[in-house]
Amino acid sequence: MDKGVVIIIGITVVILGSIIGITMNNPQQKLTNSFTGEDNDTISEQGVHYHPELSIVINGQKQEIPANIGVGAQYASNKFYDPMMKMTDIHTHDPGGVLHWEVMDGPVKKGHVKLGSFFNVWGKTFTKDQIFEAKNADSG
Repeated sequence: MDKGVVIIIGITVVILGSIIGITMNNPQQKLTNSFTGEDNDTISEQGVHYHPELSIVINGQKQEIPANIGVGAQYASNKFYDPMMKMTDIHTHDPGGVLHWEVMDGPVKKGHVKLGSFFNVWGKTFTKDQIFEAKNADSG
């Protein structure tokens, strides 16, 4: 076989292997597959880019929302982490409560844009019975 043909076949195999590898390891697709029930309902086929503001007040005390939640390699194990952007789809840049919901590829599922997803990235408790360390009690 001609050496040139072997090189072309080799390059073709590498390119096809890369395309298949990228497709099979798409973190957005894996994330989409992880939602169940209503959280799996599609809200956008194209992606979303929201900047909601969050303020947390517990027993009259405003809670700090730090900068760079979801930014950097320390979040790489989070299901919302985008290795290309080196941040999660949900993150902050500055302190103060502006959240960046940047799911760049669709489909975007309802589970992507729930407030609990931000708390998941932040590593803080947020349930119907608890926020941070504060738990519901008979007194409220």
